[in-house]
Amino acid sequence: MAIVVLDIPKFRAMFPEFSNVTDAQLSLLFDFATDYLSNTEYSLITDVNKRERLLYLLMAHLSYMRYGDAKANGGSGLVGRLSSASEGSVSVSSELGAMSGSSAWYTQSAYGFDFWQATKVYRMVAYYPGSPYG
Repeated sequence: MAIVVLDIPKFRAMFPEFSNVTDAQLSLLFDFATDYLSNTEYSLITDVNKRERLLYLLMAHLSYMRYGDAKANGGSGLVGRLSSASEGSVSVSSELGAMSGSSAWYTQSAYGFDFWQATKVYRMVAYYPGSPYG
């Protein structure tokens, strides 16, 4: 089985909003993404093209969270969704709301949420009727 090799021009074509992130940073984010999703012959995602898309979604999520995009969205350091904002004396607060601890980190960006939704089939319990294990 093949592994995904980072293709920076392809990532940039898929996510042009991260033009502010350097190639060196993208390379590091790819390494981080493989900490969340195995990029080995033992990966649950056996389709290499699908694994590449998922790894790039993780890279986009990490880019958004750490550096923000070229329009200064993201990268705020806030954890969770913006729940209130003020203007006089500037006040901002965020909250995670009612969600499982596992999904909370992923739902802080559209990219992470896309990844979370695309991988939910891999987080489901398999039931085999008539199996001595079910």
